[in-house]
Amino acid sequence: MNIVIVVITSLLFLASFPMFTYSFVVPEMWAPWLFAAGVLTACLSFAIPMFFLGRRR
Repeated sequence: MNIVIVVITSLLFLASFPMFTYSFVVPEMWAPWLFAAGVLTACLSFAIPMFFLGRRR
């Protein structure tokens, strides 16, 4: 179970990088939304392990 969460969160974190990059290429109307989605994706990738795995015992 732990390795599955680590793999999912790693992929989410890596998926945030193209969102940051593409936010400078897309039309101006979509740029802030895509950049904000990248920030939220990166934050979510750090929050998921803390929520599901908790503290070490």
